[in-house]
Amino acid sequence: MGQPDLSSNRLISHPDVFADIINTIVYDGRLVLNERNLKPFYVNTSTAKPNGKLKGLYRDNCMEDLRNGIRYIIWGIENQYVFDRTTPFKVMGYDYTSYDRQIESFQAQNKKEHAKTYITGLLPEQKLTPVITLILYYGDDNLPDNICAMLNMPEEKEVRKFIQNYNLNVIRLKEFTKEQTDLFRSDFSCIAKCLAKSYNKQEQLNMLKESKQVLLHPRDTLFTLASITKDQRYLSLSETNKEKSKMCEIADALEKMGYDKGIMQGKDLERENGIKSMIEACQELNVAKAITYEKVSQKYNLPPDKATEYMEKYWI
Repeated sequence: MGQPDLSSNRLISHPDVFADIINTIVYDGRLVLNERNLKPFYVNTSTAKPNGKLKGLYRDNCMEDLRNGIRYIIWGIENQYVFDRTTPFKVMGYDYTSYDRQIESFQAQNKKEHAKTYITGLLPEQKLTPVITLILYYGDDNLPDNICAMLNMPEEKEVRKFIQNYNLNVIRLKEFTKEQTDLFRSDFSCIAKCLAKSYNKQEQLNMLKESKQVLLHPRDTLFTLASITKDQRYLSLSETNKEKSKMCEIADALEKMGYDKGIMQGKDLERENGIKSMIEACQELNVAKAITYEKVSQKYNLPPDKATEYMEKYWI
């Protein structure tokens, strides 16, 4: 599991963010799934490989929706950052494991109650809870969204109709419209708006600066933004935003950091030009290299290794 996965998994593990994603994508923004009804559903498992080593099967996030004490739906959310053709098979395994865990629970209950299910496996009234997995895709490529797309399908129609397909619920975040991103209410709205191609970079910055939204999980949100944008400034901000923060405050800090960075770059360039001119002038006056080195080091307060670097770069 890579750093981007870890960042987004931490963010989505918060019940309010998890529920917000389901409500936005499945229920078109209606507040149907209540975060208070969510409970983690652990289905991580391992299988033995031919060489005797164990192969892990780990879900990113999986929660059960409990309504009046009854399990209504088991939701899974998987984060996919890069194009992976094995995803359909992985998700099929994740969902199977969620069903298998339910069967094991029923069978343990039947054994405890001495129910006779030797042939039928389960009692007639023992029904499994549906498992629904959403794939949040952060990339640009067309991720395979079903099993048959990854099979070498035979030409005979008579055979093809017996091949079971397994469709994925791939949510391509970059294709979201502004209207869709506006439906998010949790910290994930920042992620969606920064990813959606319907916003250009200036619009994204303006949107963030005008937002009065309070981030409940600023560090996890900033780490996720750093992972998906490759902008390390978010990591610096995460150290100073450990409590609830307004998105507009973070946007202002980002803009200031960019401005300060530009100032520093300008000062660095000015200093380097000065060092170059000084070295060239000393050469024209036939000043010894050792004396020039000392003058450059003293005037610009450079450490020995940095002064040596400039001398090697500009002393001809």
